[in-house]
Amino acid sequence: MGWCKTLKGSREERRTELLARTAEGEPLTRITRDETMPARSTVYEWIETDPEFALAFRIARMRGVHALADQCLEIADTPATTAVEVSDKRVRIDTRMRLMAKWLPGVYGDKLTAAHTGPDGGPMRVETRLDMSRLTDEQLAVLASIPVM
Repeated sequence: MGWCKTLKGSREERRTELLARTAEGEPLTRITRDETMPARSTVYEWIETDPEFALAFRIARMRGVHALADQCLEIADTPATTAVEVSDKRVRIDTRMRLMAKWLPGVYGDKLTAAHTGPDGGPMRVETRLDMSRLTDEQLAVLASIPVM
């Protein structure tokens, strides 16, 4: 666990365990329900006040997202014998995949590409039409003196 120093003392041992469990993909809510773990609010306080812990937590969370991908494969590879089991597997995998896409969109999100093109993929043609019927003769003369490129 080189990315997370094992520090001395029960508080630091809990931090280390919390980071390890987070890196395995276990949700923070489940971890903090454990009586040996700190409260969820305490974890967020550590994140807000301790930059080193905040960095370690971000790394653990990122690794946890990759662990969710591994869980999807395990769920998919486990045989299902009933329609209820198949449906349950689908929901479990879909939930993980949606979370993965939100938490690490660059890796697990859908790639979106927006392109502006004209007909048959060619360049766009832009036309501008001006109503000059209300311009005065003086205004029309100024416009006429502008060189056309």
